[in-house]
Amino acid sequence: MVLKLFPKPILIASERTRSRRGTVVMRRVHVLPCGHELDDKCVLTLLKGCGTKIKLPYYAYLIEDPECTILVDTGLSIRWKELHPKVIQELFPTHMEEQEHLDRLLESMGFSRSDVDYVINTHLHYDHCGNNEMFPQATFLVSESELAHAFAPGWWEASSYLRSVFDIPGLKYELVKEGFEIGRGVGIISTPGHSEGHQSVVVELDNTGTLVIAGDAISTRENLEDPILPGFYVDARQYAHSMDRLKGIIELHEGVLLPSHSREYLTKDGWKEFTDGVQSFT
Repeated sequence: MVLKLFPKPILIASERTRSRRGTVVMRRVHVLPCGHELDDKCVLTLLKGCGTKIKLPYYAYLIEDPECTILVDTGLSIRWKELHPKVIQELFPTHMEEQEHLDRLLESMGFSRSDVDYVINTHLHYDHCGNNEMFPQATFLVSESELAHAFAPGWWEASSYLRSVFDIPGLKYELVKEGFEIGRGVGIISTPGHSEGHQSVVVELDNTGTLVIAGDAISTRENLEDPILPGFYVDARQYAHSMDRLKGIIELHEGVLLPSHSREYLTKDGWKEFTDGVQSFT
């Protein structure tokens, strides 16, 4: 694994992407459904709904940009049966059809894995970086504190970090901070609380306006509306602040908010439900 630190925003235009994909005139965000697991509801809503089983969906997000191709998170590993400890498989049963494999989803949209220039990991829990190994040519953007906790987690967070899915020989990780941008219109903001170094992504689109990929800073509608913390966090005050911050961005800009484990997303007109399959925003 190779590490670099870029504390300031930079622009790296990818000639390879432009030559392979042609000119992308309009930035697009595609929501890729990558299967689900069965969980107690209180995993998403602290002490509420314990004993009630729900489907918890996994997502990755593909950003087509005029300068490069970006993935935000890589979902849960398609090799989960091989890589996940038995205790995780038993506690959180995974359901993933072949057409929900991340590489198959990309292929269905005309992309190959080698088309991806950057991967932004909102954090390094196993259900958000499970397929990092698919993109050895990409540059991975992660916060310094998140990478540190992934390699040396406290006992209270250790079960969420599986080195087998992120500590891959040859992967290039760049350590980024608040305000890092890829080109003009794709930026990273710090949203700690769920994990020590969690980050969210803000994308400016021509038609949608401001779109926020929350990651686990906001997992579901109830987290915002009640409001209520999820069942897992490392710092409750930071988590609440991060939720409020993202909510404020959406209210200010009348934009779109994509929670991490929900079939619903927030717009200026209220909550809407994802359609089946890939859903796109322009």
